Amino acid sequence: MRRFAIGDIHGRVKALKQVLLLSKFNYKDDLLVVLGDIVDGGYNTYQVVEELLKIDNITFIIGNHDKWFMDNISNGWTGSIWLNQGGKNTLNSYKKANPDGMIPVTHQEFFNKGTYYHILDNMLFVHGGFDPRLPVEENTIHTLLWDRSLIEKHINGRKERRFDKIFVGHTTTESYGSFEPLKFGKLWMLDTGAGWTGKLTIMDIDTEEYWQSELQIPAIRK
Repeated sequence: MRRFAIGDIHGRVKALKQVLLLSKFNYKDDLLVVLGDIVDGGYNTYQVVEELLKIDNITFIIGNHDKWFMDNISNGWTGSIWLNQGGKNTLNSYKKANPDGMIPVTHQEFFNKGTYYHILDNMLFVHGGFDPRLPVEENTIHTLLWDRSLIEKHINGRKERRFDKIFVGHTTTESYGSFEPLKFGKLWMLDTGAGWTGKLTIMDIDTEEYWQSELQIPAIRK
């Protein structure tokens, strides 16, 4: 089994298929850890989930955009902060697939099986970050989804003693002038901007070799 992590997909099904093909990912035998934010941004969230459902060994880390979508599924929440940051594109992708706009049960189950962090062989996978003063399991959901300070701590030389590697999404490397994944100490940033104008990245978590999609065309936030 080869083991991979993938950055924020943000509704980009073509990019998802590109990196899975380039990395020679095996849908039956390999493992994929998804670092969150599979929804919003691009137009094809429905198709992204359909593609991920084909993978036998998958761990889905919930991202802040995913949480917004999950709130919509559970109670119909349509906050403007979500709709204006790609939520409309996500809802439209489901309306295009199903005239009634209903979320298939298989998709609901996929999101419900998500987790806010995952530890594998002393490697941590989380969407945003965590407060290193606390055990990961004692961090709030808000921190795990939204934190960006962990990256800044590593940029400023923080010495990670708890985990061998940390993989995060959420904060695009575009913010640091790059479309490539960035490493600071033991921390890898794998959100390389696929949701907007960057690329989607998949990485072999053992060898740290990575593959990327083409640059994305900005999606209009309808």
